[in-house]
Amino acid sequence: MKAVDLTPAEVKLLEQRRSALGAIDCSIEQKNKLITGIKEYKECEYGMSQYGSYQVLSVHGSSTLPAELEGTFTDARHITRTIDNLITEGKLIEPK
Repeated sequence: MKAVDLTPAEVKLLEQRRSALGAIDCSIEQKNKLITGIKEYKECEYGMSQYGSYQVLSVHGSSTLPAELEGTFTDARHITRTIDNLITEGKLIEPK
């Protein structure tokens, strides 16, 4: 790799970008602290928010959530039913 010389303006812009990304990471961490009773169903973690709705936190083996699992759910059964449907459709891999 070649060494790249950055101008002071570019260095400042990169520092601002890193700071913004750090703030986003911090806000996600704070938001996840508000979710309690984390449970796992077929390699998917979900929990209840302070407002009584359920939210999927992560799907093991995937860096992003499928669109069907984003947002909030009023009942945990909706999450498990959606996960089962995604496995049936082949959008998620069933754990062994």
